[in-house]
Amino acid sequence: MRGKTLLIGLAVIAISALIVGIVVTVISTDLLRKEANTKVQEKNESWVIPSEDELLGKYEKSDLPFKRAEIGNMIVYGYQRKIDNATVEGDYINYQFDKDTKELKKKIIHWRDDLPEHLPPVIPEEEAESIVRGKVQFSKLYFISPNSVVHPIKPTPKNPCWVVRGIDENGNMIDTIIDAVEGKILGYGIPVPPP
Repeated sequence: MRGKTLLIGLAVIAISALIVGIVVTVISTDLLRKEANTKVQEKNESWVIPSEDELLGKYEKSDLPFKRAEIGNMIVYGYQRKIDNATVEGDYINYQFDKDTKELKKKIIHWRDDLPEHLPPVIPEEEAESIVRGKVQFSKLYFISPNSVVHPIKPTPKNPCWVVRGIDENGNMIDTIIDAVEGKILGYGIPVPPP
């Protein structure tokens, strides 16, 4: 009972932090837009390979697919790390350029070095979905981050995990975290809107 209360408490804290972050982001964005006295600009997005993009190609020599977006006075390139078809939670590469001068303003890399180059053999998605309770909405394969707020499994699993979103008989969303190699339920995550 004590463990369940602690889990519920942690979930409430994480959700509260997420809500506060969203509110602060929205308020900050609105204030910046008003302060600059500019109109809201459309966000133009596309996918690029560095060697085929003159600006990004000067700095990035990989053949990874980056999402390119024009946001305000910035050109932003982002890559979410994947190992085969598993998303590596929290690992990414981000480049930020001034839209007018094309000057590199910021480069951010977060990359774990304790992960395999390829996925080990994993249970099929259908098998993972058959383990969970409720009606399945979607499943996604992850390497869970040790700093994950939405997948707070301790100790952090070394194996990739299936995160299966389901709806229980009361209409509640449940994210079940399943070790994708061993096929065992490790715990539950905090449901957030799908990517």
